[in-house]
Amino acid sequence: MQQVVQEIKNLSIGFTSKKGEQISILKNISTTINKGETVGIVGESGSGKSTLALAMMGYVKHGLFTISGECIYQSNDILKMKNRELENIRGRKIAMIPQNAGQSLTPNLKIGYQIDEALRLHTNFQKEDRDVKISELLNKVRLPSPETIAKRYPHELSGGQQQRVAVAMALAGSPDLLLLDEPTTGLDVTTQAHVLELLNFIAKDTGTSMVYVSHDLGAIAQVSDRVIVMYSGEIVLDGPVRTILKNPIHPYTYGLLKSIPKLTLSGLPNSMSGSQPQPGTIKEGCSFYDRCEFAEDKCKINSPELEFVSELNTSVRCFNHKKLHKKKDEDTKSSKKVLRKLTKNEILDISSSDFIQNLLF
Repeated sequence: MQQVVQEIKNLSIGFTSKKGEQISILKNISTTINKGETVGIVGESGSGKSTLALAMMGYVKHGLFTISGECIYQSNDILKMKNRELENIRGRKIAMIPQNAGQSLTPNLKIGYQIDEALRLHTNFQKEDRDVKISELLNKVRLPSPETIAKRYPHELSGGQQQRVAVAMALAGSPDLLLLDEPTTGLDVTTQAHVLELLNFIAKDTGTSMVYVSHDLGAIAQVSDRVIVMYSGEIVLDGPVRTILKNPIHPYTYGLLKSIPKLTLSGLPNSMSGSQPQPGTIKEGCSFYDRCEFAEDKCKINSPELEFVSELNTSVRCFNHKKLHKKKDEDTKSSKKVLRKLTKNEILDISSSDFIQNLLF
């Protein structure tokens, strides 16, 4: 049985509108993060993925509040902890790598000083030990000449180097859980591939659990063991990454994969019509109803529950997942292509689009 690092139980987070109405941003989220597991959370802007990641650190944005549920870490609900208690967890037990490392690093402080500050806050190392640890951390994230890098200011480093420094700072406290909020945003494809490969190496080398938040299915596929697909504040699909990419049994995920450009085909890919509903606008029925090509009358009235499909070891929120599973099988047969297995080492120098196509075909 796998050791659970963090468990989220029926978590709902929302705000109160000007009319006094309670609006949910997250709706009854339940999932677990196991030790040594990398979980990808994917969804478009406004789906609630970043709000969920912040809640895992015990942080709820200003203006929002916890409606119900728990976020359990070491038998305690971190959403109910005092700030002083959270100081012993954030950075030391649960750390976050921000979306834009260039903005998160202090511009007038040298890199070595900033990593040293993280070590002073989250470890019991003496000054001599911290100096050695700084070099070890910079080596671990594969930055050349650690002593030289430590003496530089953030603006003297490239975007990729800044992101590696942010990873080193997050690892300073040897956390159990590492949260990554779109850490490759703004990086070119080659740099992104190398950062993703670095994260894979760190996960295996340290046994740290990771939660990777992104809107990029290709990046998620490269680093994750399991994928959570979010739509309109709900988990609509949760299962092993390769199973979900080969058998996307929720219409939203199915549409996302169909919209990826294929190098073997000319013309533009299919796209999903419509947009994600604004919070509070869906009072009943499935939140994906207006955009779903498989929708039926019952979908407009009834909200589907998250159902576990043992055959695929996947949980899905859809009444018609069996119909979609059958259609995917038909699409696979008609393509006359053979599924091939890729190791994570094969994806270092290819783009996200190429990776998913190689994974599927």
